[in-house]
Amino acid sequence: MLINPTNDFDRARADIYYKKLMSGTDLFEITKRVKRRTPSQNNLFHMWVQVVADHLGYTSLENCKRDIKRILLGTREEANRITGEIQQVDYQTSAMTTAELSSLMDKMKIWAQTDLGCYLPYFGDPGYEEMTGKYHG
Repeated sequence: MLINPTNDFDRARADIYYKKLMSGTDLFEITKRVKRRTPSQNNLFHMWVQVVADHLGYTSLENCKRDIKRILLGTREEANRITGEIQQVDYQTSAMTTAELSSLMDKMKIWAQTDLGCYLPYFGDPGYEEMTGKYHG
């Protein structure tokens, strides 16, 4: 269960769940969520999406980002809480950990180079400054 401690609804839900666990007899473990993506990772990922969008002629960055994630990650199943129906949903970079986004970006860099002939530099790679000059203005 993922809880946002600044959200009143989440806090109440967590309290109820904790009381349920404490009333049982099974052992349980409370763990801290691993760190989410960093702002610099997020910025670079979105810059790369702009590069790919320009390379492929996309007019919508959101459509380009969606298609990149679907090509590299596919979709995942999620149950609709209202209907109970299993649906295919896209992965969201906002919910990714630093490791998950790093893995996606490594895949994206390789895919763009091999399948599209499009170079995506990391910080320190040749061409990085030119890319940031063009896409960060």
